[in-house]
Amino acid sequence: MHSFTLLARSTLHLSTIAAAGLTAVAMALAGCAPKQGTSTSAELKQRYEHATGYLPWTISKQVSGMSIDPEWSADGKTLRYQWATSAGNTHYEVDLAAGDGKRREVEPPQPHAQAVPVAEGDVLVSPNGRWGVKIVEGNLYRVELTSGRQMQLTTDGEPDYVYGLVPQWASASLTARLAGRKPKPYGVWSPEGDRLLTYRVDERGLYKLPHLVAVVPGAKHQVPYVHFQNTAWPSSERRQEAELMVFDLLTGKRTNLAIPKPGIGYGPTPEGGLRWSADGTKIFAAPETRDFRSITLYEADAATGRARAILTDGPAATALQPEVDQAARFLPIGNGAEFIAYSERSDWGHYYLYDGKTGALKNAITSGEWAVHGVAHIDEAGRWLYFLAGGRESGHDPYYSHLYRVRFDGSGLTLLTPEDAQHEVAFSPDGKFFVDTYSTVAQAPVHVLRSNTGTTIVELGHADTSRLEQQGWTPPRRFSVKAADDKTDIYGVLFLPADFDERQAYPLIDATYGANFRIQAPRSFLQDRQSALALAQLGFVVMMVDGRGTALRSQSMQDLGFGRWDVNLADHVAAIRQLAVRHRFIDAERVGVYGHSAGGYSTVHAMLEQPELFKVGVASAGSHDFDLFIYPVNRERGLPSEYPDHYEPTNYEHADRLRGKLMLAHGLVDDNVHVGVTLQMADALIRANKDFDLFIHPTANHQSFYRSGYANRKVWNYFVEHLRNETPPADVRVPDAD
Repeated sequence: MHSFTLLARSTLHLSTIAAAGLTAVAMALAGCAPKQGTSTSAELKQRYEHATGYLPWTISKQVSGMSIDPEWSADGKTLRYQWATSAGNTHYEVDLAAGDGKRREVEPPQPHAQAVPVAEGDVLVSPNGRWGVKIVEGNLYRVELTSGRQMQLTTDGEPDYVYGLVPQWASASLTARLAGRKPKPYGVWSPEGDRLLTYRVDERGLYKLPHLVAVVPGAKHQVPYVHFQNTAWPSSERRQEAELMVFDLLTGKRTNLAIPKPGIGYGPTPEGGLRWSADGTKIFAAPETRDFRSITLYEADAATGRARAILTDGPAATALQPEVDQAARFLPIGNGAEFIAYSERSDWGHYYLYDGKTGALKNAITSGEWAVHGVAHIDEAGRWLYFLAGGRESGHDPYYSHLYRVRFDGSGLTLLTPEDAQHEVAFSPDGKFFVDTYSTVAQAPVHVLRSNTGTTIVELGHADTSRLEQQGWTPPRRFSVKAADDKTDIYGVLFLPADFDERQAYPLIDATYGANFRIQAPRSFLQDRQSALALAQLGFVVMMVDGRGTALRSQSMQDLGFGRWDVNLADHVAAIRQLAVRHRFIDAERVGVYGHSAGGYSTVHAMLEQPELFKVGVASAGSHDFDLFIYPVNRERGLPSEYPDHYEPTNYEHADRLRGKLMLAHGLVDDNVHVGVTLQMADALIRANKDFDLFIHPTANHQSFYRSGYANRKVWNYFVEHLRNETPPADVRVPDAD
């Protein structure tokens, strides 16, 4: 039985629930399911200790066969994989040339000499093992790996105008600096490995955002100091952009590319991505406009740097919000004679075939009211496209990725992985076979070897959950309810405690995010965000739901969240109301909410806009004022000059509406959402004379906050104390992520 069938949809309409009012619903439930009893201090401590085994970095150790690490021989004729258990690893081999699908146990692979010489961690190594490139004081140096000899490739680098990287791109760079890690340059190697496509970034004149560094790990008598981060705001005229260039490592020659500079937002890869042609003569890049409404594919001659525009997608009505990897929206066929391009021009994300010389559209490859999720393999000789997509199969969860194949001309569309589950695939080098790993939130992974026509060759194994089950594991439940419009189906997941009892009523916690560029609810086994599964073990039902305005559905549905997340909040409220009617075990009088980053904003927004529902909240790294976020937020909210109402009001203006218990939290060295945003939210609450709690983690950044055991324990304690009215244990240590 698949997880989506576990919750039958109630016949009670949302409009009826809304009319009755949430309080009436809660009162009706009160006589049906008694609240779960208060735990003793010893029982609660046991719950905490049990929950530490359900963190994302601890729970996978309790399941054998979560992944099998498939390895293909270079000719694609042999598959090797390993089966990991608590007793050790067993290795298997399948002879694909034999065609009988039989597997045999083999000896573990023997360690062999490194094909590529070992280099320092700050050196980018070429695939041919001959060259390395590193950064010294903003300049690039070539390293001959066999001899260690170095040659300086550039000489004019300076602190805010460096080669090979964005010195302070958001999320982890400050933490890396404090840990003493030297940055590795970004680059894309040519097919033969002797040329490097990279960039130079001009950050001169950007705002110097100050960060107080009060703690350096391992340092004694540390004097606090201020670190300045070059920052482009949503309203900034300038931003981090990549000046593209190629370095020939054989000669040291540099060739500048006449391609408009693509922006660099959340990471080192430029928006639109960078690619070489198969023969190494051409380079492809796809910069977007500043408002993210259009993207143009360019081709440059790798030898001369001359460039031309091939095709443009857009302008979109709001902004381009690709459901696929943003760096994989244009895929060259051959050396660029044709391109497979992703677009949402039909309101759904699909692939199109273009002539690479003229930029003319040849045909749509896929079409319909369903969305592609990404390319898995391209068979250029046979002109087949293998891709993942969701929403096409009737009765299936629309968020699940299935593998399909279709000819370049749009004919022969075939479903290759029919199971109603989330599929992940790995193709053999020749494209004749693939390993399909599929699972749901309730069903552990199944690993299957299939041919490229979808025929099952052999089942490689089922993940073993027996150790989880011995601990009283309760599988999460995926559900579907109606959105606040009483029409649209929206989907989510309920996480349940190990000793779950349908006859008891549990507090519900909404684990929210809310941004329109991603989904929140898990699709596969043990997938988790914000340690929701561990939190549930303390006696909560934790909900994740993807309302309207989020990703992986139609563009028009996603556009509902452009600049405004109220529609998503309304859908969360609608989901809670319906689930409270559907399930006796949900106590609609005890509802909490928590989230990180955009979820931190959504948490406070929910507490201020729906105080009668959300009684307790924890908002970490909240982006409470989007005008004080880094410029990529323009993709979700537009330019402030064009959409000023998308940046007002902030959460600050409604601080006087707070009625419940709220904890604000932030990492001091967060260089994605500055800690000052949370402190300004705190100031607004103080000026409104509201009681709240504040937790600042002195060494956590944006990514590491929820990988901190201490931060997780603070969240657990807050909900245990204020939603369950219990006293948290003082002597439990929650492990950090490795």
